[in-house]
Amino acid sequence: MTSLATFNANNFFLRYKFSRTYPGDMSKASSIEASAVGTIGYLPGLAFGKYTKRYIIWDAQRRELAAQALHEPDGCLPDILCFQEVENIHAIRLFNQKYLGNHYPYSLLIDGCDSRHIDVGLLSKFPIRDVRSHIDERNDQGNRIFSRDCLEAEIELPNGSILTLLLNHLKSKLVIRKEGETDAQYHARVLESHEKRLSQATAVAKYVDSRFCCQHDQALYAVVGDFNDTPQSPWVKPLVNSPHLTNILTRHRESNDCWTYYWRSRNRVSQIDYILASRALTKLIDDAVTADSSKKPHIERQGLAYREKNKSDQILPMRSNLVHFEADPVTDTPACASPNEKVNFRFQRYAEVLDNWKANVSDHCPVKVWF
Repeated sequence: MTSLATFNANNFFLRYKFSRTYPGDMSKASSIEASAVGTIGYLPGLAFGKYTKRYIIWDAQRRELAAQALHEPDGCLPDILCFQEVENIHAIRLFNQKYLGNHYPYSLLIDGCDSRHIDVGLLSKFPIRDVRSHIDERNDQGNRIFSRDCLEAEIELPNGSILTLLLNHLKSKLVIRKEGETDAQYHARVLESHEKRLSQATAVAKYVDSRFCCQHDQALYAVVGDFNDTPQSPWVKPLVNSPHLTNILTRHRESNDCWTYYWRSRNRVSQIDYILASRALTKLIDDAVTADSSKKPHIERQGLAYREKNKSDQILPMRSNLVHFEADPVTDTPACASPNEKVNFRFQRYAEVLDNWKANVSDHCPVKVWF
């Protein structure tokens, strides 16, 4: 049986300047003084397959816990592991070498155009036979559709069949209001962000339709990654509601147990990470679950942070707000939108996370399926 996972590794950077913060860190929490490591400026470059003691991975404990989370729930690493928010191919190769015991002989990442230098990539036990990048594809206005690529990879499975993956990290919903900005100006930027995500989702859905024309019942393929929006949002509807694709989590888990992401400052959880499978791949996943109920699609939450602890040393909050659809000033609530609800947030966590919430794996949960 083959396993596939997706994981937003949350700012997995290798190179940054000491006494400065990693790209996009508005909290400044990642600032590290040069004197703490006995060097200044940029660290030496990384040679493929070689790791030096002077080369420092930011927040190594989180990477150790990430490796532990990726082994859940069966003690096995996924055969194919898709990443979002990694700086470059060296980041995933080094992660494989240092934390995953060189489990994966094959790796893939193509640099995109994101201003924070966060990319999508993958590690695989099986050969990557063909690759296509969509990073330079443009819309009718001449603008790039993807900033973090829709990375296409064909992987040869042990039985000789081909699994095609389309890795994505769609446009973020985060739009920070500028000082002195009017409501109209701010709302215009929020709408622009949504429309960017919609254009990406639409482009991927159209590509799937044409790429696998007349093969949707036979071809093994999946659209995988962080879509930065909920399943009921109109801004990802063309992709999530594609007639050719199945949201594997909602197919096999209760609607209030499909959430993959925790927004700590707002105490919100939601599904924004996806494995959308073709009809043929969905059947194989269904068959795997029928044969072995322990192979139900898995969301690993033991590495998630929490808000704080009370006087009895219990983690807070007791419950989190499950958001099925996140309203905002420029988006009408869909008629089909489910009401938000409360879910238990005192579930089992790794000891390191309980000791210090900052030692969390990511604000996203790894998602694993078997087929």
